[in-house]
This record gives sequence, C-alpha cells and structure tokens, in this order.
Amino acid sequence: MTNPDARVSDAVARELSLLVQGSNGHPTTTNFRRLRDTVLRMWREQGGEDPAQVERFHDAVDAVEAAALEAHVQARMLASREAAEAAREQGGAPDAAGPRRWEDIFTHLGVGVAVMGADDSAFVAANPALARMHGQPVESLKGLRLEDLVAPESRGALPRHMAAASSKPFHEYEALHLRRDGSRFPAFVHVTSLRDATGRRVGRAATVLDITQRRQAEAERQRLLATIEAERARLAAVLDQLPAGVLIAEAPSGRLLLGNRALESLLGQPFRPSASLADYEAAHQMFTADNEPLSDDAWPMARALRTGETRQAEPLQVRRPDGTTAHLLGSSAPVRDRDDQIVAGVVTLVDVTERRRAEEAAREAAQFGERLIAIVSHDLRNPLNAIQLSVTKLLHGDALQERDRKAVSRIARSSERMARMISELLDFTRSRLGGGIPIERVPGDVRMVVRQAVEELEAAWPERTLTLTVGPGRYDGSWDADRLLQVVSNLGGNALQYSPLDSPVRFTLSDADQHVVLEVQNGGDPIPPDLLPRLFDPFRRGAGGNTHGGLGLGLYIVEQVVKGHGGRIEVRSRASEGTVFRVTLPREPARPAPASGAAQ
Repeated sequence: MTNPDARVSDAVARELSLLVQGSNGHPTTTNFRRLRDTVLRMWREQGGEDPAQVERFHDAVDAVEAAALEAHVQARMLASREAAEAAREQGGAPDAAGPRRWEDIFTHLGVGVAVMGADDSAFVAANPALARMHGQPVESLKGLRLEDLVAPESRGALPRHMAAASSKPFHEYEALHLRRDGSRFPAFVHVTSLRDATGRRVGRAATVLDITQRRQAEAERQRLLATIEAERARLAAVLDQLPAGVLIAEAPSGRLLLGNRALESLLGQPFRPSASLADYEAAHQMFTADNEPLSDDAWPMARALRTGETRQAEPLQVRRPDGTTAHLLGSSAPVRDRDDQIVAGVVTLVDVTERRRAEEAAREAAQFGERLIAIVSHDLRNPLNAIQLSVTKLLHGDALQERDRKAVSRIARSSERMARMISELLDFTRSRLGGGIPIERVPGDVRMVVRQAVEELEAAWPERTLTLTVGPGRYDGSWDADRLLQVVSNLGGNALQYSPLDSPVRFTLSDADQHVVLEVQNGGDPIPPDLLPRLFDPFRRGAGGNTHGGLGLGLYIVEQVVKGHGGRIEVRSRASEGTVFRVTLPREPARPAPASGAAQ
C-alpha cells in the first residue's frame, strides 16, 4: 500500500491464495472480504488515509482472488486427469473421488463460476454462487451465454473481451451485470482457457466477482478527493488574502506544500514547491536581527518540524534577489495529529520594514532632541549665572528704590526657577544619553540631608506647615548627599504643590536594618488610578493649574536617583490617608555577584 510500483505476480498470488482458503481448502469469498476489512482497519488505525493507496490494495486482492480460483480449478482438473490416467494404466476404473471433489468445490465455491464449451460461449455448467449473484436458479443459467448476464449498456464491449479471451490464456475485464429483477451490479470477470494434457483447449471457465463494495469505495474516494481539493482551494483563497506570508511544509521531509501571495511579495520571488526544506533554504538568504546568517537548523520551519519548537514574533531579515533587505517578524509552530506526532509545520512572516524605519527615525530624532537639550541647557548656564550675580549685587546694594527692589526680586526668583529647570534638563539628558544619573557615594548621615531639605522648603513655603519625624535607629551609610537632597526637595515640592494650603506635609524617616525608609505624605484628592503607572514618566505634569511652571521632570529625576542608589520608590494614594511616596534606600551599594566557577 505504501509502494506504488509494487505488482503482484501470478506466482506470488497463488502462494498468497493459500492464506485465505476455507476450512475445506476452498478459496472463499468470505475470507477475502475478511482480509480486506482487516487490512483496511489496521491501515486506518495507523493513520493511512490516502485513497490511491487503498485502490492499489483492492487491485492486489483482486489479483490474489482471481489467481486463487484459477490455481484451485486448474489443480483439481489436473488431479482428476492424473487419477483417470493412473486408473487406465492399472486397468481399473477411474477414481470417482476426483470428480466428486471437483463437483463439491464447484457447488460450494463462494465465487460465481460458469463453464463454457471450447468454441461456444453457452454455459455448460454454472455454480450456485453465480446463480445467487444474478438472482436466478442454477438450472436457468445452463444454455445461457455470458452476454445474457450483462446489462444492455455494457454489451457493446463484450465481443472485444470474448475475442481477447479466445486468443489468450486468460483475460480480465469489468462489466455491469444484470439481476433477474432488473437491478445492476458491477462485476469483475476472469475468463480462463481449460486445456487437456496436450495443451488443446477443451473449454473455458469464467469467474465473476461482485465488486459493488469496491466501486462504492472508489466513489467515496472520488468524493473525498473532490472534498479535499475544494478545501484546499478554499484554504489557498483565504491564505492569499492574508497580509502575512504563510509557508506550510510536511514532516519529517520538510517538503514545501503551500506558500501564499504575501510570502512571494515578502521574499521577492515566486513560491517554488520543493522536496525538502534544504532545497528552499539554499535559495533564500535569511539573517537574524543582528545580521548573522541563519544556519539550516536555525530556520523557523526547521525548528518547528524537527524539535516541535514554537516561536512568536522572532525578528528576521531576508535579502531579496533585487538586493533589498526586508525586516520580518517570524512565528512558527508544528502541526500535530491525534497521537501528538508532528505531521506539518507552519511559518508566518510579517513585514515590519516600514515600522522599523519609522522606529529608527523616531529614535534618531529623540537622540537629536536630547543632545540639543543638553547643549542648549549647558550653554544657558553662563548667561543665567551672569543674571543671578547681577541681581544679587543689586539686591545687596542701597541704590534701589522699593519699587525697583520688588522688580529685581521677581527677576531673582525667576532666574532661580530657570536654574532649576536647566539643572533638571541636564539631569534628564545625562540619564537618557549616559545610562542613568551618575551617583557618587560618600559616607554620611542621611538625617542631615533630610533636615536640610525640609528647612529649605520651609523657607521657600513660609505659609505652609511641614513636619519631620525621625524614628530611633542608625542612619549612617554611603550616599550621594547632593542627589538625595534633590530627592527630598522634589518630593516635598511636589507634595506642597498638589495639596490644599491648610494641609500639612509630613516627612517620616525610619531605620529598616540594611535600609532606611523615607515617606512623604500630603493630604488632598487622591491621584487618579490611571495616572499612577505613568507618574514617573518624563515631562509629565500634574493635572489642574498647580504646576508652578515646572517641566514635569521632578519625579522622573527622583526615580532615577533612587535607582542609582540601588533603591526603589513606591506610591499609594487613597482618600483616607492622602498621597504617600515611600523611598527605600540601601545603606551600601550592592556587591557584584561572584564570577561563575570562582573558588569558594
């Protein structure tokens, strides 16, 4: 069934026919039917579904069945002749057991048999199986010719078959036979010449097999083939409408079965079915996202077929025949049968070339903007320093009138705010371009930093109430005092800006063994839940009008400084307690992990 070139020779058929004899040594139709049913059931259990293979199997069984009958009849006739000749040589009567055995076989054989004369096609004898097959009594078949059993629509080809049967040792053909009630059934007919010891033809025997079941199987095969072809056409139509390239290959050979229109567009050449995956790989230049050539085993389809690996959105590159490069996202997966065996593989490819170009352009634009901010911010510090020095000199002199002093004071406050903005911009660009805000740790007491920051906030916000609570414990460690002062100042300023005037801002410092914890709490409306995940994004300013001219970088810089110390910052905001920022800082920087394989 798996070898389309296999043929059943006459010798092999005669040997195989011994396997399906009845209990009395006769080849029976029942045993042949059992043989077909058993083999086909085993074939289906092993996953066999190819209608063409089933058809080859039926052809082989038909050959064995015909050979079995012919061999049996010829053997019995030969045995009868030998018995008669032996009796004559001994001067006795022929053994009557031979003819009786022949008659018994002829009567009980499950295959229809008719014996005809040497020159006439009229039946000399017909067995009960042939009579039952055609719905007639045995006696009514004697004297009939083979064409009398054939339906009118099949009689036109009968003379040609009978001529072939007369000129050859045997001839086989199929025809539509007629029952007595007028119904039809397809039959397989084997006509064999009967010869005596000298080789002279003394008659002909025709065996008739009802192949209705075989024809039904063939019709079912054709129906299944048409269904499969229609499903395949529908699948191809659907796949051709997909914007993603789709490639399907069978396992384990990797023979490519299908590639849609989008795949051809992505790869820049028509889809060519091939016998193995290696043939297809050799015709395409595939690379990783890092521009490394893909080996045969690294192809998404190869991994899906050989190891059952599933991948999602794997970055790939392909070099087209015209020299252009396409950036792709490849997803691959195996297709398994009911027994969890890999029977095929599917790869989908999505073209992200334009998106990749847009991302590169956006990244370059962002880097250019960050560099520009850094340059401009740095260059603004010199004229700003000159302004601040001049304002300070004017404020400390006695030449200003009260009205002018107020104006100069406003200039001083504005220049201080501008200095803070420039400092924040420089910190932002350092963190984005340099991998984070640089931290320089020195031993110190964090309580001093927090107290200094709170005192500065009290001076800048005299109308507000600020409290500092320091719990018992130790607060020494290794810190960047200037950066921590910036953290406390930004968190406190944020709390003052976004809380009611009559609401106090509370600072709490506590010892947590290897860490110290700072909490800054203010009252007022809670932060909306949808804003909490983006609270530390750069250039994000709070809702409402209380922005005080900031750039929205304060909390971003706080987070970067805390991370630079190896710590973490968390925020919770509820109506019952207000908003609380919690900063946890390790006393010492984390030690690098020992190298793999180092001595213990």
